[in-house]
Amino acid sequence: MVPVLGLLFALSAAAPQDRAVVLDIRTASAVEVEQFKHGAGVRWWVELGTRLVVGGEPASLRTLAARGSRLGEIEAIDKDDLALRTISCALHEEAPGQLLVQSGRWQLRRLPAGTELPPSQPGHDSWRRLGENDILARQYRLDAPAGAMPDPLVVPLVARIDAARWFSDVTQLASWDRSSYGTTSLNAARDWIGLQMQGLGLAVTTPGFSMPGAGGGSITRQNVIGTWTGTSLPNEWIVVGAHYDSRNSSGSSVTNTPGAEDNASGCAGVIELARALLPFKPRRSILFMCYAGEEQGLYGSTRHVQALQSSGDLAKVKSVVIMDMIGYSADSQLDALYESESAYLSYLNRFGAAAAAYVPALNVTISTNPFGSDHMPYLDANKETVLAIESDWASYPHYHRSTDTPANMGVNAQAMGAAILKTNAAVLAELSGASDRIFADIAQ
Repeated sequence: MVPVLGLLFALSAAAPQDRAVVLDIRTASAVEVEQFKHGAGVRWWVELGTRLVVGGEPASLRTLAARGSRLGEIEAIDKDDLALRTISCALHEEAPGQLLVQSGRWQLRRLPAGTELPPSQPGHDSWRRLGENDILARQYRLDAPAGAMPDPLVVPLVARIDAARWFSDVTQLASWDRSSYGTTSLNAARDWIGLQMQGLGLAVTTPGFSMPGAGGGSITRQNVIGTWTGTSLPNEWIVVGAHYDSRNSSGSSVTNTPGAEDNASGCAGVIELARALLPFKPRRSILFMCYAGEEQGLYGSTRHVQALQSSGDLAKVKSVVIMDMIGYSADSQLDALYESESAYLSYLNRFGAAAAAYVPALNVTISTNPFGSDHMPYLDANKETVLAIESDWASYPHYHRSTDTPANMGVNAQAMGAAILKTNAAVLAELSGASDRIFADIAQ
């Protein structure tokens, strides 16, 4: 469960007398959520996936606050002083104002009266004022059509996802220090990734790119690309990516950077998806990619997009799936966030539908407020792109720590990783034309 912080504050009698109530809506119905938003006395609300904050007239909201889904209350609040902060690498950094609520990638903070918004920092955090009724993220199930059924020709592909095998790869990757400022251990991880891809029959390349060094100047690091050439549509490409570099709290340290959850989990997921997809001979080409330089500013993914633009191959890219932190769950209720831009809402909904059909234990939250990971360069290039990330990453006590080890990912790690990978595998089966359908077509 993502913690809700700072739920009761007392201000001076001169402060505006709005009250805010924080609700857990993980099990609420769509009708109940709407009733919360439009209840007596409600003047504003913000929906944060599994959390809903409603604000308004104090006396009326006391009735709402008595409900069993209530997580807490914020007394005497002025909505004009509230700001929404989207977080990425800046999770543990001090920020202006007072933290009221944290849920997933978002913080609701109170700024001193009359102050301007803090400047946004690309890749770290972004700020905006609270609107009258904001949806930062919404659970897919609240709007899902009934009766999602698995496609029997996709089921065998989804079933190839092996949670124990994936976690073994996470463990192997976490045995190396993978800071992009390092060399020996980072290169060992790079070479190991390439060998896994070669063993699956992929054509492997390790294109180099330049990025700023820790002490100034520039350094050269490599992405790892395993290419599958489509059997009938080779010039239509799908990109499946994750970063393989890691860090700890210092940012520049090249030792004690196991990065199991962030992001050995996503990189191992790229390899596991290749294992699931390739036996079914995808009709479209797939670039299975692991990037370096993400933690320093999305350098690997940015350079890949630039290379696609320079070569004229960007138009070949039809869809992109990025994974960043897919293995931690604070409890046995599995929650994942899928995010993109509003232009690709139908693409996002495909992942929600896939989870409902193939992994009903996974509660998918959809967001059209993307930020801070390797999906951004592709979105900036107007490519249909999604980021998959578990929803509890901000409460993971080992995030960007030397203690981000496989053992500390917790007892739910394999279930969480498998749920996201099976969801992605189902969508990728359709996107790439990899399923038993090709064999069924031949049989006819």
